[in-house]
Amino acid sequence: MLITEQDHREDLETLFNSKELRAIVKKGVVHVGAHLGQEVEQYFRLGFERIVLIEANPELCDVLIAKFGGDLRIKIFNYAICDRQGLIDFHVHTSRSGSTEPASILRMKRFNKIVHTLHTPRVMQVPATTLDVLFDTYQLRRADYNYLNVDIQGAEILAFKGAEKLLAAIDVIVSEVNLVDLYEGGPLEDEVVSFLTRYGFVKKRAVYHTLYDEKSTFPAWGECLFIRQPASTLTHESIMDAQRART
Repeated sequence: MLITEQDHREDLETLFNSKELRAIVKKGVVHVGAHLGQEVEQYFRLGFERIVLIEANPELCDVLIAKFGGDLRIKIFNYAICDRQGLIDFHVHTSRSGSTEPASILRMKRFNKIVHTLHTPRVMQVPATTLDVLFDTYQLRRADYNYLNVDIQGAEILAFKGAEKLLAAIDVIVSEVNLVDLYEGGPLEDEVVSFLTRYGFVKKRAVYHTLYDEKSTFPAWGECLFIRQPASTLTHESIMDAQRART
């Protein structure tokens, strides 16, 4: 198990340091939970041609527009991505330093019991949609994007459930995963791995980060890299699982 300090850009470098990824044509990136767009420069340096940034927090979305709004290679959307459309509660979970990176459409479960300084000073309603509806609504070509990064604090499977059409075009996924119940209703890593396996993705590598309580330090969450299997390697069981997942 590779454990590192929390740094999204360094995590990306670690995950992308493989021959398999270097062999995959880099088209476009869909980044769900873009926060402040820390990885944008890195994506272009890695060779991607275009980027979709999606952020639920309207205040952070304004920052993204100010930073990247003039770049025609980048499209920015203010939505909470999940498995349905409409308005949804967005919990602005906040750290002692004032960072809202832990914010989520999910309430905290164990997170604020482990990290006592985490709190939720406000809840706002934000527009929610699915990735497939977003692509249809804004007439984005799925064939232009083959890399998906989902970092939405425990709600990752909800995003995948609303992305059946997009997943068919994706070659590479990086998903945040939890190893402990940080958020209410949030799946653990094994559930995310199992779900994406049904759609033909294989977990290739991961980096993890630690939390600590009064008793010990332990891996709590991380980033997993998934690569699509060639269709010829899919088993009958995985195909049947994928069909069941769609019904």
